[in-house]
Amino acid sequence: MGAIKDKGLRLHEIERIPYEEAFLIGDLLTTRITILAGEPKAGKTLLAAGMSTSLLNGDPTFLGLPVHKKLDHVVFGLTDDGAPAELRERMDGAVPDDSVTVFPFSDTGDPWYWAGIYEDLARIKPGLFVLDNVIGALAPGEDIASSVTAQRIVNSLRPISDLGIPTLLVTHTPKGTGEGMSVASSPIGGRAMGAAARGLIALRNSGKQGRRLHTASNRATEELDVRVTVRRAGADSEIPIWERIEPGLKAVSLPKADPWDEVLIARILEEQPRETTIKDLALKYAQDAGRSPETLRPKLSAALSRVDGSWVPKPTAAA
Repeated sequence: MGAIKDKGLRLHEIERIPYEEAFLIGDLLTTRITILAGEPKAGKTLLAAGMSTSLLNGDPTFLGLPVHKKLDHVVFGLTDDGAPAELRERMDGAVPDDSVTVFPFSDTGDPWYWAGIYEDLARIKPGLFVLDNVIGALAPGEDIASSVTAQRIVNSLRPISDLGIPTLLVTHTPKGTGEGMSVASSPIGGRAMGAAARGLIALRNSGKQGRRLHTASNRATEELDVRVTVRRAGADSEIPIWERIEPGLKAVSLPKADPWDEVLIARILEEQPRETTIKDLALKYAQDAGRSPETLRPKLSAALSRVDGSWVPKPTAAA
C-alpha cells in the first residue's frame, strides 16, 4: 500500500485534456478553479455576471477571447446583503429563463455545511459555480489574510472542481503599497490562495486610467494585460456590456474578431494559400494558430470567401 503504487500513473496513461477543454473562455476562465480578485467597486461581480451571460448565451467571444463552451446553468453563491437582487438586475432578461440559480452562502463553521454544498452541486451539476465573495464566506473568527484560512477556503472548493464543475472564486485584493505588484499575489491570502487555482484574474480600476484586467493561468497561450470598459446595455438597464479597449488600428477590422483571428485572417489574405476550402484552410493553419481545426473553421467561414481563385474578406465582415 502506498501513494505511488495505488495512484501513480505512467505519463501516457494520464487523460489528455485539449486546450479548448481547459478553458471555458480562452486564456481567461478555466474549467477548474479560477480566482477573480479586485478592490471594492472594481467591477468584480459585473465581470462574473458578464462572463456568465456570454457562456449561457453561447456567444462566440467575450472581451475578444473565444468562448469554448455554451453552458445551460450557472449557480451563484452570494454572501453580500442585497446581492441576489442586484444580480437579477444585471442578468434577468439577458440570459435564458431558469438558467441561473442563486442562493445565500454563509459558512457558520458547521462541518456539515460544505458537505451539503457538494451534495446539492453534484445533483444540479451546473456548468459553472460562482462564489461571490470570499470574505463573506468565512466561518466566524477567520481572517482571509491568514494563509491557513486561505488554504482552507481553496481546499473546500477543490471537491467542487473535482466533480467536474468549473469554479469562479471572487475575492478582494489587499490594501497597501504591495497591491498590484503581481497577479499571483493579488488576492488577499497571497500565494497561499493563488497557488491552488488554475487561473488568476486581477481586475483594477485606477480612476483616470480606467479598468485594467491582468491574468495568469496554467496552459494559457498568453497572459493578458489589457484595458477594458463596462457600460450598461441601456439607459434603463443594469445589464453589463464588457468591451476590450484596443490601442491603435487593426490591419483587418472584423466585428467580434479575436486578436488571433485578425492576425490569422491578415496572414491568409497576404499569403493567398492554394487551399480552396475553409476546411482545408483550417487544417493548414491550425497548428500555427494554436487552435483546433474545429475552432478555426467557423471563424474563417464568417470572415473569408473564395472569389476568382483568391481569398477575400466577406463583404459583411470587411471594414
